[in-house]
Amino acid sequence: MSAAGNLCNETYTQEAVRMAESDRSFVCGFICTKSVSDDQSFLSFVPGVNISSSGDGLGQQFVSPSEAVQKGADVIIVGRGIYNSSDPAETAKEYKEQAFTAYLNLIKE
Repeated sequence: MSAAGNLCNETYTQEAVRMAESDRSFVCGFICTKSVSDDQSFLSFVPGVNISSSGDGLGQQFVSPSEAVQKGADVIIVGRGIYNSSDPAETAKEYKEQAFTAYLNLIKE
């Protein structure tokens, strides 16, 4: 989870990954702040993506689309950055463009 002080410690994460890897027909990936499995067939859904903020007063820790991709995101999860925008459709396009540019830069390396 992307909030500071969440209850998902390393042991919890490792056990969740182990269970997922043992029942691949049921799990397609993980909601995570960084890639958690060496098996690249699992998708990484990274929450807490925000272009204009690094956190809030509630402990939420944001990363940019580029940072999310660098941490292994296959899919970025954006909330407030889009729905609090004055132009959500245009803002969503900006997130998409930043994430895709980061992906293109990643595969060039």
